[in-house]
Order: sequence, then structure tokens, then C-alpha cells
Amino acid sequence: MIREARKRALLTQAELARRLDSHQSVIARWETEQARPDFDTVRRAVRAAGFELGLSLQPGDDHDLALIRRELSFLPHERLSGMVEAVKKFEAMSEAADG
Repeated sequence: MIREARKRALLTQAELARRLDSHQSVIARWETEQARPDFDTVRRAVRAAGFELGLSLQPGDDHDLALIRRELSFLPHERLSGMVEAVKKFEAMSEAADG
């Protein structure tokens, strides 16, 4: 979030550091995930770049996880066969749409 806000604001790491009364190396460590700032620090950094950090709760969606679990229940050759069949179906649909 910090890197995204800084880049959108067209700021260098040094410029953001000055706005936070910090050092460029601190910003670099955050952006390379060598250090993990707490939530309040992230919020301050985003605000220093001229943005507000908005949060919202979203309903959980395990749909992808269910699909992954289903695929992992198959043996590798079964997964490959399924993919080959899916490609054939997509090709057939594409040809039908074009012709």
C-alpha cells in the first residue's frame, strides 16, 4: 500500500520519508518487505502521500479454494486430460462463434 500510494503521488522514497520525518532507507525496507510497519504507520504513510486508506469488510468467498481442492483430488494425468478437454471445448466454441 505504501509503495502504491507513493508511486501514484509521483513521490520518491526520499520525498515520502521527508513528509514522514523519517529516512529513505526506512521507506525502502517497507516497500521491499524487509520491515513490516504497523497499521497506523501504513495509514500515516498513505496519508503523507495524499491519499486515505479505506477499509471494508467483504463476505468471504471460498469458491476458488473449493475448485483447487477438487482439482487436487485428481491424479496429475487426470488433471491434464481435463485441461485438454476444456481447451477442445473452448476451441469448438470459438469456431462456432466465428463461423
